[in-house]
Amino acid sequence: MYNILSYFIYFTLTIPVIVFVGWKCFKIGKIYLLDVLKDDEICNSVNKVLLIGYYLLNLGYIAISISSWGDINTFSEMIEIVFTKISVILMIIAILHYINIAALYFLRNQIISTFK
Repeated sequence: MYNILSYFIYFTLTIPVIVFVGWKCFKIGKIYLLDVLKDDEICNSVNKVLLIGYYLLNLGYIAISISSWGDINTFSEMIEIVFTKISVILMIIAILHYINIAALYFLRNQIISTFK
């Protein structure tokens, strides 16, 4: 019984967070990408590919992570497991964000040094 409830809580909390963060990064990140790539069409394409990759990676991870859960026997165990899994997702989102920012920073520097 606790397993089904924990899956429901986990999906109910993580999916909206993943969608919200992905959409915000998509909207706000377009300006940053446009500064790096200098072409609106390429910028939109890269931004969409990044969004799709982000969704696939994170939604795939939450689906796979369910298979690693054992039997949950108590309410406190359920809370501990659900929030540990949610915190892992949040850390993955943060790490992906900073990896993308770093990659774009180095790409921008490479483009700038090429045209000097």
